[in-house]
Amino acid sequence: MVYSNLAQAFVNPHTAEVSEQLGQRIWGILQKQIFKAKDYPKGDGVHLSTLESLLEKSLKLASKPFKRQKSASKQSAASNRQKMVSSLAQTSTFWILKIIDSRNFSQSELERIIQIFRDVLVGYFESKKSQIKSGFLKEIFRRRPWIGHGVFGFILERCGSAKSDFRRVEALDLVMEIMKSLTSGNSDEQNASKKILKSSLDKLSRLMKELATNVPSKPARRTEVHKFYVKALEMLSKHNLTKHFLKALAPDTEAALEAQLGEQFITLKKLEK
Repeated sequence: MVYSNLAQAFVNPHTAEVSEQLGQRIWGILQKQIFKAKDYPKGDGVHLSTLESLLEKSLKLASKPFKRQKSASKQSAASNRQKMVSSLAQTSTFWILKIIDSRNFSQSELERIIQIFRDVLVGYFESKKSQIKSGFLKEIFRRRPWIGHGVFGFILERCGSAKSDFRRVEALDLVMEIMKSLTSGNSDEQNASKKILKSSLDKLSRLMKELATNVPSKPARRTEVHKFYVKALEMLSKHNLTKHFLKALAPDTEAALEAQLGEQFITLKKLEK
């Protein structure tokens, strides 16, 4: 309750208008006495629905477009405040997810959390105004792999149909972060990860086709796409899924990948025969 009220007061534009000192005081309490405190809400005292609502608000705040100011002085102050609000949104998200993770909710109970992230990703892929950062999403997937696993197929689909080369190529980092977590862990986790990867092979092949047939115009982005091909195939190999992946490839996708990767791809096909 304290966090919710303080966060609301901090992001309220009226707070900045009344006193910068008040904003800094609220910021200090949130950072030192809530986010960095060893103690945090545990047990059944906080309902999952409340945590879902707080998480949704934090992610919406992290995605919120930045309003440009007319004067340079106001623009500078607004920019600094925007950075603090963005930082608050990100730190809040990590804190709320820590609370959720400590509660051992069932997979079905966590489905609403996964849907909240899907909704955020729709904005990330479809709107240029979305301010959600790829690095922030990657950090969430690194800290809480189950979220990345839950949105993996969704990201593969949306990445291929992204409206801009920039978003499409940037999102490959998200795909790689999730695939990285799917190739680590103990034997039980590895078996579960293999199932997730295997069920996503069709979507992965469609993404690769999209990348191969709609090649980015900028050399740096083409380099990133090439790196993605190589790393993705390496990770599939770790799970012995290369043969399954090649079978899932449509002839035109196979031809497109061979054109992009050349001898690397031809050698891979020979090894899996």
